Amino acid sequence: MHASLLTVASENHKILHLVKIQPHEFLGRYCVEGEIGRGAMGVVYRARDPKIDRDVAIKTISLAGQDSTDELEYRDRFLQEARAAGRLSHPGIVAIFDAAEDAESREPFLVMEYVGGEPLSKVLREAGGKLPAENALHFALEIAEALAYAHSQGVIHGDIKPANILITDDGHAKVADFGVARFNQSLVTNTGKIFGSPAYMAPEQLSGDVPDARSDLFSLGVMLYSMLTGFRPFQGNTAETVCFKVMNVEPVPVTSFQAGLQPELDRIVSRAIAKDPRDRYQSGSEMAADIRAFVQNSSSLEDTGNFSGRISRHGVATQESMGSQISSTFVWQATLIVLLTAGALAGWQLTRVMREADAVAPPPISIPQAPLVQKIIIPKVSAHITRTALRATATAIQASTSAIAKNAKVRVEILHHFSQGKASIWIDDNLVLDQELHGDNQRHPVFRALEMNQVANLEFAPGKHTFQVRIVAPGSDYDQTEKIDADLSIGTPRVLLVNCDKRQIQVDLR
Repeated sequence: MHASLLTVASENHKILHLVKIQPHEFLGRYCVEGEIGRGAMGVVYRARDPKIDRDVAIKTISLAGQDSTDELEYRDRFLQEARAAGRLSHPGIVAIFDAAEDAESREPFLVMEYVGGEPLSKVLREAGGKLPAENALHFALEIAEALAYAHSQGVIHGDIKPANILITDDGHAKVADFGVARFNQSLVTNTGKIFGSPAYMAPEQLSGDVPDARSDLFSLGVMLYSMLTGFRPFQGNTAETVCFKVMNVEPVPVTSFQAGLQPELDRIVSRAIAKDPRDRYQSGSEMAADIRAFVQNSSSLEDTGNFSGRISRHGVATQESMGSQISSTFVWQATLIVLLTAGALAGWQLTRVMREADAVAPPPISIPQAPLVQKIIIPKVSAHITRTALRATATAIQASTSAIAKNAKVRVEILHHFSQGKASIWIDDNLVLDQELHGDNQRHPVFRALEMNQVANLEFAPGKHTFQVRIVAPGSDYDQTEKIDADLSIGTPRVLLVNCDKRQIQVDLR
């Protein structure tokens, strides 16, 4: 694939020339009972295999629009991918039973294990975008183990995303579309497009390179980030913006969204989504081992063994509101100042006690062998002084942390395409941000028209406020102002998205 021809085929695009199979019609020997869903390249049906009396899922693949000279090659490739995926037998992978063609339409189709449950994408939507940490890690661990097995068999998925993960009725994750994703990718990239969801794809896939095991693990890392935070690490209003961020922008750590998450999660996620494949986990088993060790050593996580029962009875629980986002640098600085102050206070108290003791205590005892060394008698009050100092330190730290937590936090993201300009933000008519906008003089040749992303972090008193955003770029004859009302609360970090789209500014608070 030539990078200069890069476009993205989204699964939300309209499907053309797909043959509609009605209930009770047959695909091969399989009796179709109804449609389950449809994607960018085909339709999924629930069907019955009368020969062995079991439910199956059938996925059709559309070859419409392909050059007739290439069609035979595609059909051969379809069978090769189906054979490779058909070798996989793992509880975390949807099994493939058969591969054939419809006699009338000649559309190829795969016959797969029918899995009761919902796609992870739907589970996330119903849960408000994110899952409890123990549930997210439970799914990520099972997917990593399934990928480790598939990779050991020489099979790469190439399109790991929530829509391709099925959550069973008893709360387990199963990876779907092995073979289908790889075949669809080869089918679409021949026309100069990238098949799949760019937000979950590894940088090397967007550059046109062949994905490997580490590419699948990158996608799993993006999914884990999303499940933990409710946000994808690489977001944008256009596919091109998302691609640019995947290849160039480092996302904020997952612990920035929720104070209750442990810093070790930052290391696990950041390693999984490293830009350079050499810096990532090199195998699914390696990533699974890290997740398993974290879960076992973490006292803040619930018993993940209880999760299967919970999901089958109640579904995935809606999240608690995100914890307060506290700046670790500020906390450590405040802590250091408090400790130094408490130490000075303790030293002053100790000096005063020693002076009082000198008034009643006998003179120091000289030691002839070492005349420069004296034995000093100190009253037994050190334990009291230590406890007092510690209490003072703890009280001061708690007060500092409480003061920090009383602020509502807003992360400002400004997407623009200007080489230079200025962004100004007022809250309740008070100027709180006056930032120069700058462009990139050495942009990627594929992404010359992409928006730049500039970020700022602000804190305000909680309550109802009015934001006014003005973007000025004289060189582009751009001067736009927009207002938005907000009700800010403590402990819920918000994101103010400012998108300078052509001639109009769009402001959204999330």
